[in-house]
Amino acid sequence: MSDTSLREHLRAATSEAHTTLDATAGGLGLSTRAGYGAFLSASAAGLAPLELALEQGGVGEWLPDWPRRARREAVAQDLKALDLDTPEMSPTPTPSFAFATGMLYVLEGSRLGARFLSRQVRAADPELPLAYLTHGENDDLWRSFVAWMEAIPKVGFRTDEAEAGARYAFQRFSEAFESAKSGVASGVANDQAGSHVRI
Repeated sequence: MSDTSLREHLRAATSEAHTTLDATAGGLGLSTRAGYGAFLSASAAGLAPLELALEQGGVGEWLPDWPRRARREAVAQDLKALDLDTPEMSPTPTPSFAFATGMLYVLEGSRLGARFLSRQVRAADPELPLAYLTHGENDDLWRSFVAWMEAIPKVGFRTDEAEAGARYAFQRFSEAFESAKSGVASGVANDQAGSHVRI
């Protein structure tokens, strides 16, 4: 791996995928109950299989605070509050350490956008559940994740696999949001749900 930080590598490698996800998610109106429900359903469909794959790959062994980071129970809680079912999960291959690191980069980086979105949802309707978007908001989990990631020894680390893992995670979320977007009524306003926060 070069002297460029792993975070910079992954940010550059996923720039296009990040833009695609922003554009897709932007079709959901978070100011409405239906639009927010679709957002949560898409988030659950993208998130849960990735988290389970990480756990199958041993994430708890090399990221000890993983239990504090997992969010699939939080999004399921929000869906239940809206009387919505948790989407069925599609299988995800067990990742290598480097591939998993790329996946984690996407999952943990999404917390930055979640801060913006939680304020947007709260302003639109204070009664909407926010367990998912506010998960870990007082724990500075993104900063601690970046510190962990940048401490990974460079010797022998497959940066290309990490990039592939990050792109894969973005792809899974984009597919989930594309499916949710097609299910939202055409009258739902575009509230620009994509936060456009670069990680």
